[in-house]
Amino acid sequence: MTRNVTIRMDEELLRKLRHNAVDAGMSLSTWIAVTLEGLVSRVGEVDRARIRSLERLERGFRLGGKRMSRDELHAR
Repeated sequence: MTRNVTIRMDEELLRKLRHNAVDAGMSLSTWIAVTLEGLVSRVGEVDRARIRSLERLERGFRLGGKRMSRDELHAR
């Protein structure tokens, strides 16, 4: 279901948006909807990537080699 939304914006911004819509071969309304859908999708992807990165940091990384004891780590 689609709904109409009224927004206020600067005339110069509106002019630039209209040009972008024309260049894309879309109406201004369609162009804004498509652009916002893309933005929301990217934000979701960034959130998922951040969660995956934090999970990897929690698990740690296996870099090879043998485990060192506490004494070996602190030997001078």
